[in-house]
Amino acid sequence: MAPFVWGVIMLRNYLLPAWRNLTKNRLYSIINIGGLAIGMAVSFMLLLYVYNEFAFDKFNKNGGRLYRVLRNQPANGDLKTGTSTPIPLAPALTRDLPEVDQVARTYWPYDELMTYRDKAIKLNLLAVDPSFLNMFSFEFTAGNARQALVDPSSIVLTQSGAKALFGDLTPVGRIITLSNKYQLKVSAVIKDNPANSSFTFKALISWDQLTVQQSWLKQSGGWDNYSFFTYVMLKPGVSLPSVNAKLKNMLARYDPANKENTLFLYPFARFHLYSDFKNGINTGGSIDFVRLFLFLAIGILIIACINFMSLSTARSERRAKEVGVRKAIGARRFTLIKQFMGESLLMVFLALGFAILLVVLLMPWFNDLMSLQLSLPYDSKWAWVAVLAVTVFTGLVAGSYPALFLSSFNPVKVLKGKLDATKRTVRPRQVFVIVQFTFAVCLILSSVFIYRQINYIKDRPVGYERSGLVELPVEGNMGKDFESYRQDAVSAGAITDGTLTSMSITNNGSNSWGITWQGQLPGEDKLPIDQLVGTYHIVSTYGMKLVKGRDFSPDYPSDSTAILLNQAAVALMRFKQPLGQIVNYHGQNCKVVGVVENFVWGSPYEPVKPAIIGFGDWKDNIALRLNPGKSISSSLAILQNLYKKYNPQYPFEYSFTDEKFNLKFRNEHLLGIMSAGFTCLAIIISCLGLFGLASFSAEQRRKEIAIRKVLGASTGSLWADLSQEFIWLVMISFVLGSCICWFYVHGWLYKYTYHTTLSLWVFALTMLVSVTICLLTVSVQAIRAALSSPIGSLRAE
Repeated sequence: MAPFVWGVIMLRNYLLPAWRNLTKNRLYSIINIGGLAIGMAVSFMLLLYVYNEFAFDKFNKNGGRLYRVLRNQPANGDLKTGTSTPIPLAPALTRDLPEVDQVARTYWPYDELMTYRDKAIKLNLLAVDPSFLNMFSFEFTAGNARQALVDPSSIVLTQSGAKALFGDLTPVGRIITLSNKYQLKVSAVIKDNPANSSFTFKALISWDQLTVQQSWLKQSGGWDNYSFFTYVMLKPGVSLPSVNAKLKNMLARYDPANKENTLFLYPFARFHLYSDFKNGINTGGSIDFVRLFLFLAIGILIIACINFMSLSTARSERRAKEVGVRKAIGARRFTLIKQFMGESLLMVFLALGFAILLVVLLMPWFNDLMSLQLSLPYDSKWAWVAVLAVTVFTGLVAGSYPALFLSSFNPVKVLKGKLDATKRTVRPRQVFVIVQFTFAVCLILSSVFIYRQINYIKDRPVGYERSGLVELPVEGNMGKDFESYRQDAVSAGAITDGTLTSMSITNNGSNSWGITWQGQLPGEDKLPIDQLVGTYHIVSTYGMKLVKGRDFSPDYPSDSTAILLNQAAVALMRFKQPLGQIVNYHGQNCKVVGVVENFVWGSPYEPVKPAIIGFGDWKDNIALRLNPGKSISSSLAILQNLYKKYNPQYPFEYSFTDEKFNLKFRNEHLLGIMSAGFTCLAIIISCLGLFGLASFSAEQRRKEIAIRKVLGASTGSLWADLSQEFIWLVMISFVLGSCICWFYVHGWLYKYTYHTTLSLWVFALTMLVSVTICLLTVSVQAIRAALSSPIGSLRAE
């Protein structure tokens, strides 16, 4: 019991002085704790994001044995790595590779109408092989994985999907209607997928049910149709390199016409962060984004700690006599270090409380910005252990320099009032400010160049008119009744034109090969060429620019075998006079009736690829050109009423093409917002550190300032003298930050084919802003010191 009581007494002796010191200097305590709390809060949120990304898809029990099949395909002299595979691959893997435990195919997830009694909603649906439920970890609340999809007329719902469709009713055994056609029985219910899962479906149907709904899969689902995904679970202890060696040329064995395509297995859980490939070799992916955020989290925490050190030692003059007295009565330096470290830890734990409160308040905004569902892991003991460990480490780091600095005072000098600033004591503080402002300069420059790059790409011509264009999915009756719908909408003045296409013009998710033309060179028939299939009025609806020829038109019955080419395709095929040329496309001899300007269909950062616009009935997307003479709201209201007339069972869901196009810049735009936010935060924290150093300098030079005032120095000259050293520190920071930023931003920009330039005026403007911020921050203390009365500073002790 005695050691415990003694420990409590000792703790009280350390905490009470610490608390008295905090309350005595309230302003500095609030600034110090507040700055550290903000830095910790931002760091914690970023670390939550980083942890979420690293934990992506890691929850599967068989995670170490799960792989997805990837394909390398020659394209314009390079290897293009993709995820799409043919339907027959799955049974071939099971048959030919004894190392394979289970295989599952999936189709693209899509939203589908589901009806129960008088309630109809759209849920995200995924068609899978029954083995899918055994390979991946799903927690069943009703039913089981073994029987859930054995019956092709079965459907599996997630809890949220079942709740949305049935409310509080028991889902299992109930019949729902899919797409107003197919009767399916709910066989099982599973818990919702974790937020950090690659699968976002709300319902599952079997692969056999998909072939019933889409009969074309039986005729066109051969080895040459790469429209599906294949997942593999290997047996325990199997060597991945040996399996990949057998898998590599499997396509060539079954489909000699596509022997250039090769396959390999890639770890399923790794694909989220490492999904970028160049010539078949992984070059990274979103891991670059995650690493950047990890760097920002560490960097912000470091500058917050530096700010803490600067502000703590800025009041050293106020603590000097306390240290002198305690040393004079026998206190050892180690005892003083423990006291000051204790004060630092107390302040850090107070900052932790405010940091957690800030995280709770800011998390909804952060989730909206990042399109995530992050939450504080209140029930995770390891999370709290990590938080406490980071907090203690932060306290030790932040308190180390103040503790060593304050405990080093000579008792004789401080009791005589002769505490002087030496080069040794000032230099670390100057280094702190340089580190802080270097970080801030890097962020300022990065933010500017990120936004310049986004605007540069957005201002590039895209080859079609994005504004005033809306797109709808083809559902229900809209496939067969579209022409009537289009004519009624034109007559009502809601649109000027409309067309059916195979997909949105913002997504180039389809290509074809085996295309031949006159004068073709050997091997060019193996080149993949992007394809968009549409119907009449496609050029006029999208506002494409015709270079030669015409649009598809009902006035020409032969257009059922006509095609349009973009300029890149004309260049590939080396047509001097493209109109009237015959191109064998999908086994038909098609005549070129028009050439359109290159339009941005895929990544706006890459050169436009050759593309064919074919005529056909791949009806998955509706494009409508709104009437510019009417308000958007009135046009949409007319379109909605007409939609209910022709397709009453389905909701009227539309999207603006320009908004979908802007999603292509989401990562860069997000990076710009985060960089701008962190720039402001870094500037604020850096200014606090600069404020602390200015306070320290003013206190250390108070007698010098007093003497100079007595000798006639003006307030302006004193202000200039006090500000000069800080301007030099900021200039040094600018040079360092500019060099670091130039190196990294130069590399980032030149990853893009089209990019802005590293303009010198941006660096000059940043230098001006940095110096201005420095002067505004320092002037508070500099002017205060210059205006102070010299009497108190010159009074003899």
